[in-house]
Amino acid sequence: MKKDPRLPPMERVLSVSAGGMHRIYPLNLLEKHPVVSAALGGVPYVVFTKPGMSSPLDSASIREGRPIPAAAAFDRRVAGRLLEFSFEGGRIVDRPTGSVWSILGEALAGPLKGKRLAPMEESGVHFAFAWLAFNPDSEIVRALP
Repeated sequence: MKKDPRLPPMERVLSVSAGGMHRIYPLNLLEKHPVVSAALGGVPYVVFTKPGMSSPLDSASIREGRPIPAAAAFDRRVAGRLLEFSFEGGRIVDRPTGSVWSILGEALAGPLKGKRLAPMEESGVHFAFAWLAFNPDSEIVRALP
């Protein structure tokens, strides 16, 4: 198998797939952007990122693993509404209602409390070499506003 030169092989990435299209975000880019809204294949989605998790792959003990961010992608539609999200005062907030959300896609406070965002069905964290070996046509996000 030929090495893909676009990213370091062991770079961790979040994949998002919809409508037959694939997009990946390097986790080190997402670490600087805790909330990213986008659309792919006609599906509006949001990525929530939280820094400071420990990698279970770097050491025999998870707590000794290097710090990496956690990231997850969700459909931005809930209860018949398309939501826009922002990161305000260390919290994930949707602009239409002011509800506060967890990184797991659950509204913790506000008018939508108890509602959940649907996880993007085809999304996950991978090593770049593994994802790109099977999805070489993926769009790689290199910068965010």
